[in-house]
Amino acid sequence: MNEIVKKLYKPENDIFGLPQEFKGLKIYPILLKDLHFQDLFYKIFSRPKSYISNFEILKSSYLKFVVYILTTTHENQDDVLENLVEIMRYLTKEEDIEIFIGKANGTGLQSFDVKMKIGKVVLNENDFDNLREMVLEQNGTSIEYVESYNPELEPALEFLNRGGGDLTLQDQIFTFCAIMKLSLFEMNKYTLYQFSNMFEKLLTLKEYDLYKPLLASGQITLKSGELKSYLYHSKKSGRYDSLMVDADAFLEKSKEMFG
Repeated sequence: MNEIVKKLYKPENDIFGLPQEFKGLKIYPILLKDLHFQDLFYKIFSRPKSYISNFEILKSSYLKFVVYILTTTHENQDDVLENLVEIMRYLTKEEDIEIFIGKANGTGLQSFDVKMKIGKVVLNENDFDNLREMVLEQNGTSIEYVESYNPELEPALEFLNRGGGDLTLQDQIFTFCAIMKLSLFEMNKYTLYQFSNMFEKLLTLKEYDLYKPLLASGQITLKSGELKSYLYHSKKSGRYDSLMVDADAFLEKSKEMFG
């Protein structure tokens, strides 16, 4: 999160599903039940561009990346712009949204600029970059996670996660409801952020209840890592943290193998 967003962002709002504020706009979190807007969120806000080996694209704004690059390389321009306006209406609860593309001094991607008008508020390209960071954060991810995408590492990550690869959002919701004895209706007002954090805590609690007695009695031992207690500090993991090998664990394993 950059310094501008960090000063404006209120993490405590995410706990209770309250909107963030940016330039006089209220930015609302995505609700768990709104699957269509989750899909638009991933399509519009979660596309990485830092891995692209084109300096002009790298230095361009994300708004320009969406309006120009995505529309010329992936999808129909009208569809992309409609999706952008639709998700912004959902996030801001403002119906009056327009996108303006104007001429600028420069060549290539610098030959035009893009602005977005939401109600009476006009956002330039830098404003939209900051707003994007806010939206990613309040919906359980981050700019760092999205932009760390590396196409060479993705196959390894998919292979590592293959055991749980079939676990869908539907599976998670039904599991959560079953364990917590909640009805699906009671899930209607949960945000993505709230649900992902509560589901993580729930799994940790269940693992602790299952393995702590076995560890205490000596029936099992942990080969590496530690069993998290009920009270632990949640922190975002890096996109490829699960692929990284702990140096101490690697050295210990090496000693066992080679003496």
